Amino acid sequence: MDRTEHIAKNLKFAAASELTLAVLKFVFRRVFVLLLGKEYLGLNGLFTDILSVLSLAELGFGTAVTYSLYRPAATGDTELIKSLMALYRRAYWIIGLIVLAAGLSLTPFLGFFIKEMPKGIPGLSLIYVLNVLNASASYVFAYKSTLLFVHQKKYVDSLIRTAVTAGATAAQIGILLVTGNYIYYVLTAIGATLLQNTVISVQTDRLYPYLREKNIQPLPEGVRCDIRRNVGAMILHRIGAAVVFSTDNILISKFAGIVAAGLYSNYTMIRGFLNVMINALFNAIAPALGNLNATEPLESKRTAFCRLNFFSAWLFGWMSICLLWLYDPFISIWLGGGYLLPRPVVLLIVVNFYLNSMRIPVANTKSVMGLFWDERYKSILEPPLNLILSIILARRWGIFGILAGTLISTMALPFWIEPLGLYRHGLKLPPGRYFLCCLKYLFITAAAAGLTGIACLALGSGIFGFIQKCILCLLIPNGVYLIVYRRTSEFGFVKEMAGRIIKKIFR
Repeated sequence: MDRTEHIAKNLKFAAASELTLAVLKFVFRRVFVLLLGKEYLGLNGLFTDILSVLSLAELGFGTAVTYSLYRPAATGDTELIKSLMALYRRAYWIIGLIVLAAGLSLTPFLGFFIKEMPKGIPGLSLIYVLNVLNASASYVFAYKSTLLFVHQKKYVDSLIRTAVTAGATAAQIGILLVTGNYIYYVLTAIGATLLQNTVISVQTDRLYPYLREKNIQPLPEGVRCDIRRNVGAMILHRIGAAVVFSTDNILISKFAGIVAAGLYSNYTMIRGFLNVMINALFNAIAPALGNLNATEPLESKRTAFCRLNFFSAWLFGWMSICLLWLYDPFISIWLGGGYLLPRPVVLLIVVNFYLNSMRIPVANTKSVMGLFWDERYKSILEPPLNLILSIILARRWGIFGILAGTLISTMALPFWIEPLGLYRHGLKLPPGRYFLCCLKYLFITAAAAGLTGIACLALGSGIFGFIQKCILCLLIPNGVYLIVYRRTSEFGFVKEMAGRIIKKIFR
């Protein structure tokens, strides 16, 4: 099976999986809001962010081991794979225990993260402890899915995850309808997490029976040193990512209140659905990219990145335009007009989404090349800069200030430092051409967004108006991109590759 066929198969199952899960999540959120209200919604978002910060205990170990697995997976070196997976298993059990201990230690300090403690939520500490147990349980057998990923069999993981999550979501909806008890909802989530990881583990052992063998060789010193060095670099990277991407709800809860955090979580849920689809797409591409990096010359790597960056600019530009003009109409229909945020806040959410999404092709290419070390200083400076800016601006402008702090810190450091490392050490090209491309892509996206907005503002509200806006958001931005890019070599390649993948998906 060639790379295109692997991408097509993984993408087909991932897309079907994520679309199914998205429908369930939106239905569940509607039930959740109707039965439990804004306070529980904000609490759910707050605990999610706190536990995301606790995931720092993972230290980027998974990313470092995934990189180390690409070459033995491509060459069939099962002995090295067994050694790496044994190391991975030990590390993840330890990480799960660290997350459990660190999470439980924060229980007495929950009041610090919330501006005004909600009075209508009994058993708040118990709810938090159960969420911590769920987070720590997610590390049990989770490492097995990495082997499916590097062998370009992500679709196996997608099928299992969809089946378990669909069953759990249906059970949670039933529990809330019958009992209205949030604690039972969290207990169901813990059971689903353990079941999902256990099934993935059993299926991975079935596909790769050598994982059951007991004769595991010690890791070669060179591989061990590479992992140690990459984990050392990823520690800083993970800290930076956690502070920037996993503290918004914490800061909003602290400075604007738990209800505001709940409103914001609706927007992040929609953005999160797009992020999941993006991750599914790039997870389908990443193993092929890793295989290419392990087997192809430098020029092929340069060409692959330029094509990936172009495709990302088109995709993320279109998604951002859709968010900008469809966010509020959709939430109004889905939950009601009382769940909307101010328009300037929505604009900042969209801008942050676009800028952070455009970092994905750089991050993925650096990951498969093992280029983690060069941006360690960026990861040291970014967290305090983001926190300081967000807290200062939050005191003046609330949610808007928090998101503005994130935007400023992103532009000040990672948006230009990350490509520098890739171009200097990986692609060995002058980085100026990357930034010129980014400016060109941004200008064209802004123009397409303006044209789309002019057309959408002329339409009415309600379901019929929303459908009309969806059609305009589909036609106008993609029409602009087609006119501008139709003669480029990158467009020709993406068009040809998309045609091949679509044929394989429907075959």
